[in-house]
Amino acid sequence: MTTAWDHPLRASARLPAAMILESHHPDPPSEQRTESTSRNALVEVGHDGLETELHPIRRQPTPMGAHSSMARHGRSPETLVGRQAEQAELDRLLSAARAGTGGALVLVGEPGIGKTVLLRYAADRATGFRVLSCRGVPGETELAFAGLHEMLWPVIDRLDGLPGEQAVALRGALGLGAARGNRMLIGVAVLTLLSELAEQQPLLVVVDDLPLLDAPSRNCLTFVARRTAADPILMLFATHPGAAGSAPGTLPTRIVAGLDEDSAKQLVAQDNPGLSPLRTRRLIDLTAGNPLALRELGRTAVGSLGPAADPRLALGPRLRAAFDAELARLTAVQRTALLVAAAADGADAVVVQQAAQLVGVSAVDWLAAEDSGLMRIADGRIVVRHPLIRAAAYEAATPDERRVAHAALAEVFAARDPDRRAWHLAAAAEQPDEEIAAMLDAVAERAWARGGSTSAAQTLRRAAGLSPDAGAAAVRLSRAARAAWDSGDVETARELLSAADGRADAGVVAAAGGGLAGLLELGQGNPARAQQVLRADAERVDPRFRREIQHAELRAEWATGASLTDRQNDELAARDRDSGAELPPWLLPMLDMVLALGTETHALQLFTSGIERMRADGPISWLGYTLGQRAILNFVLGRWDDATTDAAEALRLAPDFTGRKTVADSQVALGFIAAMRGEETIATEYTAQTLAFSQPRHYLPVTAMAQWCRALSELTAERPDRAYELLDRIATPGDSAHHPTLAVLSAADAIEAAVRSGRADRAQRHLTLLRDHVERTGAAWAAADLACGRAQSASGTVAGNHFAEALDLVPVSRPLATARIRLLYGEWLRRARRRKDAQEQLRSAQRIFEQVDAGPWAARAARELAMTGERPTGEPVGGTPAAPLTAQELQVAKMAATGLTNREIAARLLISPRTVGHHLSNVFPKLGLARREELAKVDFEHGFRLTP
Repeated sequence: MTTAWDHPLRASARLPAAMILESHHPDPPSEQRTESTSRNALVEVGHDGLETELHPIRRQPTPMGAHSSMARHGRSPETLVGRQAEQAELDRLLSAARAGTGGALVLVGEPGIGKTVLLRYAADRATGFRVLSCRGVPGETELAFAGLHEMLWPVIDRLDGLPGEQAVALRGALGLGAARGNRMLIGVAVLTLLSELAEQQPLLVVVDDLPLLDAPSRNCLTFVARRTAADPILMLFATHPGAAGSAPGTLPTRIVAGLDEDSAKQLVAQDNPGLSPLRTRRLIDLTAGNPLALRELGRTAVGSLGPAADPRLALGPRLRAAFDAELARLTAVQRTALLVAAAADGADAVVVQQAAQLVGVSAVDWLAAEDSGLMRIADGRIVVRHPLIRAAAYEAATPDERRVAHAALAEVFAARDPDRRAWHLAAAAEQPDEEIAAMLDAVAERAWARGGSTSAAQTLRRAAGLSPDAGAAAVRLSRAARAAWDSGDVETARELLSAADGRADAGVVAAAGGGLAGLLELGQGNPARAQQVLRADAERVDPRFRREIQHAELRAEWATGASLTDRQNDELAARDRDSGAELPPWLLPMLDMVLALGTETHALQLFTSGIERMRADGPISWLGYTLGQRAILNFVLGRWDDATTDAAEALRLAPDFTGRKTVADSQVALGFIAAMRGEETIATEYTAQTLAFSQPRHYLPVTAMAQWCRALSELTAERPDRAYELLDRIATPGDSAHHPTLAVLSAADAIEAAVRSGRADRAQRHLTLLRDHVERTGAAWAAADLACGRAQSASGTVAGNHFAEALDLVPVSRPLATARIRLLYGEWLRRARRRKDAQEQLRSAQRIFEQVDAGPWAARAARELAMTGERPTGEPVGGTPAAPLTAQELQVAKMAATGLTNREIAARLLISPRTVGHHLSNVFPKLGLARREELAKVDFEHGFRLTP
């Protein structure tokens, strides 16, 4: 039997139960957890004496330069996060030096990027080396040869072995004798000393914070570094980009950039495993993958990381200290220029320069600030070199200095951009100001109307902070919550709504929030409670939200098990609507009603076009929910790979953008597939998690779906008696698993289970449900199930006629339903000794089951075929995987086949273009393709064959 883990596509998309829990962030292994929370974490000592944790590796026994060796020989260092390329280069250089070929490397990166960690890594790997080190210190920058003194102090006794003039010159430089000799001679003396030391054992020289090293030491060491190729000496330097006094360009350099997305996520998870994926991505964007910032802000700034949060993040003293040296290089006026640029946040260069002039920055000082390398003009806009430098420059200024900068920007923007003017006036305000708050209201409305709901949420939150009246602040917070919801930032929406609660009349707050409380309750909690809230809100919300809230109330009513009118059922199924119409996401069909009314083909068109619109234009908050619904639809339509892909993406989006209902839908889809494939443990795992959500909240249709899934697993295992017990509960009013729509949808399985377990008399109640549904709706699928059910309860010619009728009625869009009818018909035909007719039905059923890898069902058909006398073909039951693609590889490949670029695919899937490229690089060899264009010829639905 094929298991879930045997099929590469399913194995990758199948998520263990731990990942389906509410947090979606399981704790790291105990070793990681201990290491990341321990005070044994490696630290970098800042220039103010503060210790800054960088990566979770053990602290060295002594700081660099305290002894002649900083390596822990005989012990392998801990694995650094995301620095494999840098580690490989350092290992290569160490191996070369160990073999007798010297070298040098300058690590260039922003403060906090992890250069010191890499230097320590090299020292820790330098087994058999003598290690000498020094570090630049601000207070010693003007003290000649202070750095050289620190580095050579452990080997000061070796000076006596130098040639006479060299020894005198070096002693003088180190303050051990009268200053004599020129600097060239000093450099030669150091080179001689290091070469002699290297004759005994390879030598590693480590120089951290090179720009802060005194100039004589810096010049001497870079002089030596260019002359060690013939000696077993490796010299490593660390510096900042654009810093004055960095090593000359003649030395090899390695840019140490921010961590890639996966590594950054790993580092964040070590310190804050509960941080949602959305806020993790926001943190990575804000910090550009800077490890120090990821760890510091991941601990302290969790509440400020939503996309709708204040775009300016407070760094705090520990993080800002890492950038003090950068800012200290500027004069006071140049720092003012940088402050204005930071406050303007990427504005037009002309505007920023004019604002800077208003606060006293001359043209000369402006050019000097540009020359510092901390900011530059790109495409006509002012760009600060790194987001953290921008934040540090802003935070280092006093509140008055910041207000003055914003006031100047507001004055310049007055004639250019009223929206930006309002923002800067708000930032310049010293106290609550209703007039400015009202201006921000108008800014928010304009942004919202243009689709900028994230900007609207940020603006309304700021307006609330400027509101003198508590009631007005509550209304603005509630509106900000609704805007955040529309942007897909559900976590921030919930926080803002909670902040608004209790500050004004509940009805007023609810109206301002566009009924958001009820929508959140429907997605996360009790549908009966959601119905009450939505019904009250529908009468008082802004007209633009009213239809949405009324429709959500109808969904909640259905979820409680209420009987709906035919018109209401049609509305939930989106029946009789133009498939080309651009329906808002909340008007897209509800899956259960689609299945009940048999509008699956129409619904698939609506879902697919709606999902594409949401990917491009939003709102993202509905995307995961719609994908979860489409996953179940794809299961019914026999598109199980697509169902798995949709469910996997929905589960990935659920923690950020939707809620537990989305998770439940996705679990059910995956559970049904597992059930049909005989993967009982997996199906049970998914349904257990689903029931844990639905039963306490009395979410009846979700509970019924989970019960149906378990019953199908029992049918697959040929335990019909247990299957019937589960299915009968769905059709029993008053039972906690009862739901009228699901009772009809599952009736065919209940009939089969009843008949196969010897309780054919109990099939009648389920036949009655199907008959009534056919009379009310005329649904073809229900008519086919009714005919098939009657066939199982009849005998002779009557049974055969009913089976034939069922096959004539079953929709071609439901291949699995067709296969199961053919299987039952074939079994009946074999028992009636009509072997050739039976073989025809059974072969057809077996072929469909094998196409979706429903092994147990294909095996059942094969057994029946064998009993008719037909020989097996030798093809393994269930077939073999067509191509070992993961769920996301399949999704990316299908999109690329349509001609979308990596960037366009990334935007739709909310992943990085780099990740898209990684998936495609795996797809090509798996499918045996040489070029991207060949993807358009792949038949993804039928064995990944290439079409002509």
